[in-house]
Amino acid sequence: MLAGMMLACITGFAQMQPGLFSITPKMGFNVATMSGSGNSNSRMAFVAGVDFEYQINRQFAFGLGSIYSQQGIEDDPWTLKTDYITLPFTAFYYPVRGLGIYVGVEPAILVRKKAEVFYGQHSEVAELPNVGDVTKRYINEYGMTYEGIFEHSLRAKRGIVSLPIGVNYEFDHCVFGLKYSIGLGNAIVGPGVSCTHNVFQISLGYRFNVFGDIKKVEYKREKKDENNQK
Repeated sequence: MLAGMMLACITGFAQMQPGLFSITPKMGFNVATMSGSGNSNSRMAFVAGVDFEYQINRQFAFGLGSIYSQQGIEDDPWTLKTDYITLPFTAFYYPVRGLGIYVGVEPAILVRKKAEVFYGQHSEVAELPNVGDVTKRYINEYGMTYEGIFEHSLRAKRGIVSLPIGVNYEFDHCVFGLKYSIGLGNAIVGPGVSCTHNVFQISLGYRFNVFGDIKKVEYKREKKDENNQK
């Protein structure tokens, strides 16, 4: 699918016009970390969703998204997988044609919370309880309690909020994006433990203009005009 998006990119730029409303399906990957988790490794995982954007004028726009974002951390022998539906609200600034810089707020809803521990050829998977849930104590054959898979009675918060900061570059409807989301509150809590998500994201999308006007400027034509002026 990513290859299809790249093949759809043809030479040319787009200059945004006031009143333009667009939809951008996108996909990519996250490099997720958690502050407060010690020396754990980042988790590389999948991200996909859709962004909606309304152009106020040629330099400013508002955006809203709905994104499925896989997050968590890895630290041998265990992996923590926390996946969210994120709903970023963003404000864009376009200093030059095709380049958008944005900042906003990104609430997220927890939809998956798994912890997996590997014992050689074997593994055990446990689902972390939500904050406020009563933990059912279960000890597996390796003596590991499900609620204490990190030697703590960890809980996952159902909702978190992050601060997204990013940049998009559009080239003939193809949108390449870089984003860093800074967690504003704890996502995983437990006795003596408080962890916050931080996520670096790379994505590629394709913008569909639903209504409004868009001015296409062909690269070759610009080059020709520059040569004529010389």
